[in-house]
Amino acid sequence: MKRRLLLSLPLLAALPPALAGTRARAQAPFPNKPIHIFVTVSAGGSIDTIARAIAEDLAQRIGQPVVVENRPGANGNIAATAVARAAADGYTLLATGGSTLNLNPHLYKQLPFDPIKSFVPITMTARTNFILVVHPKLNVNTVEEFVALAKARPGKLNYGSAGSGSLIHIATELFNTAAGVETSHVPYKGLAPAVNDLLAGQIDFMFDSATTMSHIQAGKLKALAVVGPNPLPALPDLKVLAAHGIKGVEVASGWHGLLAPAGTPPDIVARLNTEARAVLATDKLQKLIAALGAEPASSTPNELAKTLAMDIERLGPIVKRTGASLD
Repeated sequence: MKRRLLLSLPLLAALPPALAGTRARAQAPFPNKPIHIFVTVSAGGSIDTIARAIAEDLAQRIGQPVVVENRPGANGNIAATAVARAAADGYTLLATGGSTLNLNPHLYKQLPFDPIKSFVPITMTARTNFILVVHPKLNVNTVEEFVALAKARPGKLNYGSAGSGSLIHIATELFNTAAGVETSHVPYKGLAPAVNDLLAGQIDFMFDSATTMSHIQAGKLKALAVVGPNPLPALPDLKVLAAHGIKGVEVASGWHGLLAPAGTPPDIVARLNTEARAVLATDKLQKLIAALGAEPASSTPNELAKTLAMDIERLGPIVKRTGASLD
């Protein structure tokens, strides 16, 4: 008959250093291994650039590597699905624009994740702020003049977007409703060709992020306002649309955020929130985000959760009215 070997406490204390180290690592506090951030877009965009800057400084603060992995595709669904299915231990995070979570539920008949139930927010990392830009041929200098022109020519002014169902598309439809105007949508396969046609005068106006900044400064395009809710640091003289009496469009201003799988322990979420917000508060990140044409921002997990829930509720009717679908 085999005899079981029982180790007393003194014997446990005398375990070889290798085994003792294994035991210590198992009990080590978070984080004790690399953190991976899955990004919903390809390298080079604002979501990716901000995520990489956060990762670099976050690694220094927590003493562990923070690895950024680009998982683009399906309007962000590929990265979001991977994180939703990951272990809820704080070592796999999602860096995304808000549209993956607040627009996709209305654009796809089915999603492999629930935008609210599958994730726990950590913090907002930036706000995006669309600029209302027009071609100079319209001869308008203010939002009021532009709205008056659109009302005088119902359905005649056309606008470009990065595609049907894109946040730019939704933002413009919100604007049309709030301003009481009717304009025609011209969807493009991406933002760049839309901007090119705006420069050429093939379309009349559009809501854009910072990609038109140099053209505005060169006088090739005219900026009339920003969506808001706050002014754009890069164009501080532009008022928000609400200041012109056009309210409600700010729901499409957009945001970037950092999230973890649902079920991640609250103490780990709190630690990640504290460290990420400390990074976001540095001059380095503030200047980087502003240079990208975005607004530096951060939040508590609850604040981002409320923003996401509100966005989903408010964007649903707009998407339904446009008939946009990505299925």
